[in-house]
Amino acid sequence: MTIRTPTAALTGDERRPGRAHEILWLVLVGLVVLIWLGPVLWISNISLKTRAEIAVPVPSFIFRPTLENYAAILENPNLVRYAANSLIIASVTTVITIVLASLAAYGLARFTFRGREGLLTWILSLRMMPVIAVVVPFYIMYQRLGLLDTYAGIILAYLPVTLPFAIWLLYSFIRDVPVVLDEAAMLDGCGPWRTFLEIVLPVSLPSVAVTAIFTFIVCWNEFLLALILTANRAKTFAVGMSEFVLSYEVLWGQISAAAMMMLLPLLVIVYLVQRHIVKGMTLGAVR
Repeated sequence: MTIRTPTAALTGDERRPGRAHEILWLVLVGLVVLIWLGPVLWISNISLKTRAEIAVPVPSFIFRPTLENYAAILENPNLVRYAANSLIIASVTTVITIVLASLAAYGLARFTFRGREGLLTWILSLRMMPVIAVVVPFYIMYQRLGLLDTYAGIILAYLPVTLPFAIWLLYSFIRDVPVVLDEAAMLDGCGPWRTFLEIVLPVSLPSVAVTAIFTFIVCWNEFLLALILTANRAKTFAVGMSEFVLSYEVLWGQISAAAMMMLLPLLVIVYLVQRHIVKGMTLGAVR
């Protein structure tokens, strides 16, 4: 009587079902990636074509690439200024959101007080609020306060959009941080502030990085609030792209080039913080 080991005794026929399953899984993953990247590849294709090549009835993927659309974007001083506005507004909003959301999430996750559940529900309901429902009140209020077309005005308008999502996301992460870490810190003489800054926040850095990325993306891509509340000085890049929609023509090549350039800051941000995005970093913090 012979005993086969689970791995070495498998024949080629026995390995084939597992191999076929692996190939099928890779094909499905490839299709999903292709579906997600399809629009980006299509926009990239258009951004490298001339007007004549874009206007043909049947699009072609074989052509001589040109950078004239990107050159037109970089030579436009207004668009460069709009991009700088978007970078400043998105960065400042992200920093303010992370500071306020982390403090709120820590308080909601670690302290029990009357009305806590109701407050969490109210914050979640703000996340469901459509932006179009508040843009007109914002405009009327800003017109009276002189905040139209200002950095401060658009940043304050973005905070009700970004804060609810950031608070709930950080709340779910901080709630999973073992409470014994706080208890050990307090036994060593740390108060709530020091415990948050020196214990909870460093452990939660991966969740903070993820929240910051999502917040920056929301601010960078936001269109409606910026369209209504800005005119020239604080106009963002997303609103500036609408200038390529003319009365009798749409400059598809330049719009596509601008859209590709909008992706660059997001790619840079994700690359810089990717080392912090590690799932399960808090696992094993307490042994």
